[in-house]
Amino acid sequence: MFKSNRNLNHKIVIELDERYFDKNSLMHAVAQHVKNEGKQCEIIDVNTLVVDGKKYHLYETNVAATYCPPVQRAILMEE
Repeated sequence: MFKSNRNLNHKIVIELDERYFDKNSLMHAVAQHVKNEGKQCEIIDVNTLVVDGKKYHLYETNVAATYCPPVQRAILMEE
């Protein structure tokens, strides 16, 4: 369903298989993915969640692809 990637900049990138057209649904899908990875996750508001005690801000991007529909990404940046 999802693919996630962590890097040294305290950023989590999650590629979504499904499209979410409202921020609330996107946030709940991201929170569920994080919980499925065995982490504690709490939604603060539609832009902020806490993962294992660290606060993250949610950004959304779309990555265009040549021969398939664009991929939606959720990017969590540590605050």
